[in-house]
Amino acid sequence: MRDEVVPWAQRHGVAVDGIGVPSPDPSAPADATRYLAEHDPSHPALQALSAAEAVVGERLSEALNSERIRGELLPALSALHAVKLEHFGDGPATNWLEERTDQAASAFEADEDTVLLIPADEWPAWEHRLPDGWRWLEGGGTPSDAARDRALLDTAWAGDTQDPARLLDALSQLTALEARAAEADLLLAHGHAAEALDKLRTVLRGDFTHPAWLAGWVLARIGQLYDLDGDREAALRSYRGTLALSWAPKAAREAATLGLETPFAFDANDET
Repeated sequence: MRDEVVPWAQRHGVAVDGIGVPSPDPSAPADATRYLAEHDPSHPALQALSAAEAVVGERLSEALNSERIRGELLPALSALHAVKLEHFGDGPATNWLEERTDQAASAFEADEDTVLLIPADEWPAWEHRLPDGWRWLEGGGTPSDAARDRALLDTAWAGDTQDPARLLDALSQLTALEARAAEADLLLAHGHAAEALDKLRTVLRGDFTHPAWLAGWVLARIGQLYDLDGDREAALRSYRGTLALSWAPKAAREAATLGLETPFAFDANDET
């Protein structure tokens, strides 16, 4: 959402101020639970965390509209955060979310024309810090072309389609390079690796820095496709390129790290 809203605001001359406080160590939550699992795999905190994460995962696997996000996803995220606070306190396991939100909230100055954009995973800390009189910004009216395009892309990335040919045809009507990347992912999922590689080569010839996560994902995926094509040197360059991007998605970095060690082999169940 941030990758859509901020460019829109800039195009329309709407002032944007970033008040979020970045994490000092984004890998800390995963490290904290891994260390505990290595020490005590049956620890009650891990069991509680797993149960709460399962609920969030179930919500995220389903189609979500604004009502379901507010009524189901956000409460599940709040419950997960509460489990982390109960068992670990605010620190590495929570990514210092309470402390970081305190700092962000102190910099937030609200008036009737101010809109606060909150990442869903930070909502559990913000919901108790919102100013008096806040309200949800309600949507309405006919969805814009951009909103329809976003919904189509989200459907493609979720892989939730009974008619991949129809989805590929719809994606082909979009001009964004993200659509070419989504086409490549769908083609690979259905065993068309050579065509997927051609799509991503098209992406590499353009400016694929938006949305921000796309560059890391594209480099990791095209590395895998180069491996399938037998070009190990090109694959290694792509994997190294992924790891050179500090903002590359975690899944892309994990795929690149694995690809440096072992050439990629196609698995129809692979989600990376």
